[in-house]
Amino acid sequence: MHIERLPFGNLLLDKADINYEQKMEILNQAQEILEDFRLDSSKNLDISNQLAIFYDGEDGIPASVLGFEKQASQEFEVSLFEISSINRVNGYLGNFQAELENGEICRFSQAVMFVYDENLLRFNGFFSVADFDNPHSLMNALKQNLGEYSYKEIISYKDDFCQYHHRREKHCTKCVDACPTFGVGANDNLMELVFSPVDCIACGACVGVCPTSSLEYEELPKEGLEEIVELYQGHKVFLCNMAHYEELANQGILLDFNLTPLILPTLKILNENDLLMLLQTTQNEVIVFGESSEAIRFVNNITQQIYQRECIVVIDSPEKIHTYAKELQTFETYLYKNRYSRSHRESFAQRIQYMIKDHNFGIAKSVAPVFYGDLKIDADKCTLCLSCVGACNVNAIFAKSDDFSLRFNPSLCTTCGYCVDSCPEKIMEVSREGMRLESSYFKSRELAKDTPFLCVECGKPFSTKKSIEKIKTMLSASFSSDPKKLRTIECCADCKVKVMFQDQVAQHFAEK
Repeated sequence: MHIERLPFGNLLLDKADINYEQKMEILNQAQEILEDFRLDSSKNLDISNQLAIFYDGEDGIPASVLGFEKQASQEFEVSLFEISSINRVNGYLGNFQAELENGEICRFSQAVMFVYDENLLRFNGFFSVADFDNPHSLMNALKQNLGEYSYKEIISYKDDFCQYHHRREKHCTKCVDACPTFGVGANDNLMELVFSPVDCIACGACVGVCPTSSLEYEELPKEGLEEIVELYQGHKVFLCNMAHYEELANQGILLDFNLTPLILPTLKILNENDLLMLLQTTQNEVIVFGESSEAIRFVNNITQQIYQRECIVVIDSPEKIHTYAKELQTFETYLYKNRYSRSHRESFAQRIQYMIKDHNFGIAKSVAPVFYGDLKIDADKCTLCLSCVGACNVNAIFAKSDDFSLRFNPSLCTTCGYCVDSCPEKIMEVSREGMRLESSYFKSRELAKDTPFLCVECGKPFSTKKSIEKIKTMLSASFSSDPKKLRTIECCADCKVKVMFQDQVAQHFAEK
């Protein structure tokens, strides 16, 4: 079976299908788009034959460890480490170092774990014996890495809207939590993400959970995904990743005539907007082969509220394909185009509004880490200092200068909570219950409002009454002996200088 034969998905098609040629044309076009984005450039590492074996030595060195050491020594320079003697391990494939209790530093290129340590197994280059059927297959995996090891920088990152980057407090590391390796980590001292392309396994989980679209999967960016999905208009899609496609093809599985395969490198890059785009563009419910995801469950929460059914059907065995293929229903079409590279939450809001129109379908509950919610504020205590506006980098909270109001659009809010911690009055509260499926949820509403405060010198509005009153309360005691300073609190920036230096100016002209 030649799985690599292009286009991907063709081995699931039955040639007896009268639409076989049409489907093959779709697969060919989709493959061309995937090839256009495939990264040609790669980086290389030199992987030596230095191998570390970690074990639990509470009762001495296990016989299984000694047996594997003897076998591995024919190909590798082997070092044995009792796990409790290790203070820390750092580095990356080909360049690991372990610090022992006595301070000694030992270097190695790969490691085999005869003891379970979840943290160490996140390193690319650490292998658990429990993942292999026999020592021979483990040895083959180790030897495949020897020599020149090539890797690509699959994930790109823009920090403009990242809700972790350079913030005063830690409010979002969803990408770090989702990463099964050390492909992405967080430096909490600098408040910066740290990427390790060597450890990245290109699963795309970090992309799928990012609430602000700060991460991109370079071998299938969003514009490429949209191009591919557009090819499937009017088709009932059978969606799976490359690994599952290979399994199905090797089993000789053929899809029902009413299904058209869509094979992507990974499904973990798909967020809630991508999935809804797939439904609305294809105009049909979708079958997903493999595991469900938080984004899938959240979209299904929405469709359950609106249509009383889950419109993304997740199956985990070939035997279920035929059953569910017959049950797929049509889906309401909406060919929305994100022409201004807005965040996926803005696009998602447009798509949901089209579905609900003027109805109220209740609440679609959040599925962590895909959080939607709302914001409460004590409007009487709000001084409109706008600290929350400065804290929000997705424009969910904003101020209107023409009427001195603070406004909020819940559909854009990622519920990170940075506004809450930034509020000096401590009068804000974020809820993460879910998305209200009614039109008002997708429009901005007024949170607080104040009347403008006019400069006592020139009469120009420059602040709000509440904020000036607060400042006067705070500084009145300190400025009580200096009436000019006290008056500057009620002056705009231009008039402050005039008030402070009016005596010097008057004296200057008197001397003239």
